[in-house]
Amino acid sequence: MDKFSEIQVFLSVVEEGSFSAASRKLLRSPSAVSKIIARLEQRLAVRLFDRIAGTIRLTQEGHKFRLHSQMVVDAMTQAESAVTPSESEMTGVLHIHTSLTFAKYQLAPLLPLLLDRHPGLRLEFIIGTDRGDFLKRNIDVAIHSGNPTELSLVGKPLFLRRWIIAAAPSYLKQYGAPAVPDELHGHRCLNFTVRTHWNSWTFSDGGTPKTINVHGAVGADQGELLRTLALEGLGIVRLAEFHISEDIAEGRLIQLLAGYEPKGQDMMYVLYPQGRAQAPRVKAFLQFLGEHFSI
Repeated sequence: MDKFSEIQVFLSVVEEGSFSAASRKLLRSPSAVSKIIARLEQRLAVRLFDRIAGTIRLTQEGHKFRLHSQMVVDAMTQAESAVTPSESEMTGVLHIHTSLTFAKYQLAPLLPLLLDRHPGLRLEFIIGTDRGDFLKRNIDVAIHSGNPTELSLVGKPLFLRRWIIAAAPSYLKQYGAPAVPDELHGHRCLNFTVRTHWNSWTFSDGGTPKTINVHGAVGADQGELLRTLALEGLGIVRLAEFHISEDIAEGRLIQLLAGYEPKGQDMMYVLYPQGRAQAPRVKAFLQFLGEHFSI
């Protein structure tokens, strides 16, 4: 145990008035606390406490050590406060890498709350779906699907993303609606041109997983354009629920194959380099995400 930790145990014994009470506060056993104090007294070559009939009392040397120990703890607290800004003093640039749809539909509505809390904080978004970009650039935090396999990254689950299959009323009027997943083979489906596994649409058919590899004449590398194409009646689309839930609620898109949704969909993660979470701006952002999502 380091000297500062010994001081903290010593002060806890003084404040609580006994080894047993201090042990409860410190979540240690009474014998462990007693051994720490005995080791401290041995190192200092003085008695800090008199043990009398099951009670303890500070010796003259103990009083002196308490005074200077408290000064050490106060100085450490002041040192930490000097480099840990308050919420109103938080400054710096936070670089966030995520998709356009998540930034637009999930983060943007929350940003006034974040900036009201940390008015000195500046946010810069790097939009993309390729985690490789995250590793090559000086990015503080990324929000993407899938737990990272890179040893240099930490990943914490944010929320479960549910996918919705939908089409515009104009498309359904012209081509009809698929009644079962297999009928998607005869429809125009709007494809992603990145992360092409997103074009393998998974269903639960009577509890049995089923994957349909969809095809179509139009594709795009980000979901917001696919949403626009779907609204124009160009095909059936599969997008995140948070992305198109308002379109479905207002009838601009019609949800399809709802009875075939798989129970497990994909998890969104917040990602950051090892050690980066100690930076005050990153720590504040992770705390904010935890308040609004299910980290």
